[in-house]
Order: sequence, then C-alpha cells, then structure tokens
Amino acid sequence: SVLFIDEAYALLDDRTGSFGDEAINTIVQEMENAREDTIVIFAGYPKEMEYFLSRNPGLNSRIAYHINFPDYNEEELFEIVRLMLQEQNLKLYTAAVPRVKSIIASGCRQENFGNGRYIRNVLDKAKIKQASRLVASDPSIITDENINILTIDDFDYRSYQTITLVNNQNVIGFYK
Repeated sequence: SVLFIDEAYALLDDRTGSFGDEAINTIVQEMENAREDTIVIFAGYPKEMEYFLSRNPGLNSRIAYHINFPDYNEEELFEIVRLMLQEQNLKLYTAAVPRVKSIIASGCRQENFGNGRYIRNVLDKAKIKQASRLVASDPSIITDENINILTIDDFDYRSYQTITLVNNQNVIGFYK
C-alpha cells in the first residue's frame, strides 16, 4: 500500500495534542506495524516539512529518505506553458512570449512559489481575460483562429502583482 499525504504539514496547528497530532501518532503506529508492505510519502514545502517532522520524534526516525525536489527554472516553466497550451489546443501570440516569461520570472521570486500550479493559474487568468476580450469585440471579426490564440493583452501584469515589503514600506507590484 502507498499513502501519499500532500502538504502534510497542514495536519498540524499551533496546539499540541490536537487532532493533527493524533493523526500523526496513528500514521506513525501504522508505519511501524505495516512497515513491510506500506509506504508513506509526506510531501510539502521544505521549511514547513522540517517543522512537521520535528513535531513527532518517532516520525522522523521512521523516514528513511528525504528527497528535495528543486523548483522548476524559468525555461522549464515556460515549457510547461507550451505543453499546457498544446493540450488545450491554444496558441500563444508571439508578442505575448516576453510578457509570459516576465510573469514567470516574477512568480519564481515569490515565497512558496507553486511551480506548475502557478503556471496553471497564469493560464486560467489569461483564458478568462481572453474570453472577456472576445465577448467585448465585434462578433464579425471573431474567427476560429483567433479564438485559439492568447495575446499579450490576455496576460495582464496586475493579475500577478504581490505586496512586498521593501525598506520597511509596502510596495505593490513587481520588485527586482
């Protein structure tokens, strides 16, 4: 059997002895009792997982392998964009490529960056923007071809802005 727990640290809260601690104790017991035929995989962000593993002394000692998967780089994320667009029978207008790459670069600098989930969200926002753009346009100029193309206007920077503390001041927008 395989038990995969994504974002395992979500089992915990700030109180000890809570439901999450009981769940972890039960998992630890099962890991020991069924160690010959059960694999348990805990997944999550590294910092949060360190806290998760420290919460129960028996848990960390029962985990034989710790594997850190680095975030995708900007080129790999752009390739994910291409693959997702291809799966959805969509194309990216050439002029939009630099903007998409810039949005990806900005996302990579965010704490707890979501990798593929971030890319999916970027494309979902672009498709919503595209739909609004097409609905507002003259129906006589809409073709099968332009229905399947995301333009630079579909990737609006404001959708990806974050609030960042810079020199003790809140700055809204992109920061390098």
